[in-house]
Amino acid sequence: MILNNSMVASDAFEKHLINRKRKKHWGIKAAGFTLMLTSMVDMFSMLVVFLLQTFSSSPEILVTKGVELPSSITPSQVKEAPVLAIASDGNLYLDQKLVAKTSLISKKPNILLKKLDTIKRNWAKSHKTPFTGEINLQADREVKSTTVALIMGILTSSQFQSLELAVVGQR
Repeated sequence: MILNNSMVASDAFEKHLINRKRKKHWGIKAAGFTLMLTSMVDMFSMLVVFLLQTFSSSPEILVTKGVELPSSITPSQVKEAPVLAIASDGNLYLDQKLVAKTSLISKKPNILLKKLDTIKRNWAKSHKTPFTGEINLQADREVKSTTVALIMGILTSSQFQSLELAVVGQR
């Protein structure tokens, strides 16, 4: 018996025939279904590339070991530039390499000036652009402001006009 284009059985034998017919067609429909993984893998690959490009658009700088940065409520975007770090123990690091103690630099600034000149010369070779005069300064929160001012004075005398003081943003 057919009701609204669907089969309705009135007795057990008709139910058996209807179930048999459905099972026969079910196997054919299931065999035609496949999952195309190639398209899905391509889509996920493009998604990963997009996310990597999005998150790597702003450079990140490593905080030198032994430096605890001060906090600020108005942080700004980090620019790609050499990093000069003043640790709490008085050591001065230029791009993660120890330069000297700040007490020695205050007496003989030529040690730091030579390293900065090397950075300026190598910048044009590695970045294919002229040196912009930018530097990121990391100073431990325990370092005296007079020491930071002394180092900033040496930097400005060596044609580093744009000094960015690294801070940690509050959330």
